Amino acid sequence: MMNKIYTALFFFFIFSCSNIELVLKDEKQTNQIKNRVSLITLGDEEGVFTKGLYSFFNNNKNYEYILKTTIIEKKENRIVKNNQVAEKIDYTLEVKYELFYKTSECNIVNKKITSNFSFTPKSAGYNFGADRSFDKLYINSVNENIKKFINLGPYDTTCLQ
Repeated sequence: MMNKIYTALFFFFIFSCSNIELVLKDEKQTNQIKNRVSLITLGDEEGVFTKGLYSFFNNNKNYEYILKTTIIEKKENRIVKNNQVAEKIDYTLEVKYELFYKTSECNIVNKKITSNFSFTPKSAGYNFGADRSFDKLYINSVNENIKKFINLGPYDTTCLQ
């Protein structure tokens, strides 16, 4: 009798778990130019954007591609109090990506990607929490911008004219 109950529970368990999908899947989209690129950055030589580029692409001495980036940061005060203190600030990061072959003047990608975020400062003076919040928003916006560029791939091997 107990064997029949255990067998029934075993089959119930097997059939109830048959539609489980694994959460961890291999990502099909890969970074085609990682470890194969030399980086040239304009507008943010030692900043967050340059560090983000190095983390995504690794500046390599034996490279096949040259990635030239130009970043322009725009800041706009959206809500301003009577004493001219900004309550809400909108940031726009415009990055122009130019990808070239090393051996020729062949331009593979010429794309401008924009990312935005808004920041609400909490104090007119130094505020550790607000500064950390701003840093996190800025880093997330930079990473989002770089990921948009990576998702443009696979890159066309014919030259743009």
